[in-house]
Amino acid sequence: MDSLDCTADLFLQTFRVTGASVSTMGDVLGSATLSTSNEVAARIDEIQLDLREGPCWDALATRKPVLTENVTALPAHRWSAFKDAVSREQVGALFAFPMFVGPTPIGAVDMYASTPAGFTPMQVRQAVVLADLLAKQVLRLSLASATDAPKEARWRSRRIEERP
Repeated sequence: MDSLDCTADLFLQTFRVTGASVSTMGDVLGSATLSTSNEVAARIDEIQLDLREGPCWDALATRKPVLTENVTALPAHRWSAFKDAVSREQVGALFAFPMFVGPTPIGAVDMYASTPAGFTPMQVRQAVVLADLLAKQVLRLSLASATDAPKEARWRSRRIEERP
């Protein structure tokens, strides 16, 4: 799905955030990072995928945006492992928008700001629309690449390295 490499940059250019990432999540397409705008966004995404906890998982579970305007103000029990891991990064706010096609979970768009920040209601609606459009594109490209790929190469774990 190479044509999605710069997708996170679209969110970075559209919203006043420091970084963004786009990931597939769950059983349908597996869990993998498709696009990140910078190294911190990539680490935040990888932490969530590794721990299976954080705003993207909540967004997927609730089918609603998760808007965490101040990460340091989170209750101790909320995403405890994720919060501890992300505390090493300069992250003040986190925003996650689920990607679904109908009832099918595709993944999430995550954005972060280096300082506490919020989204206006209009920005939330815009991000929801962009995430919905992106979900359709991700599914379309995934289905196209699955039918083009050799059978043994179609489904790979992000944790399994290819050996020569």
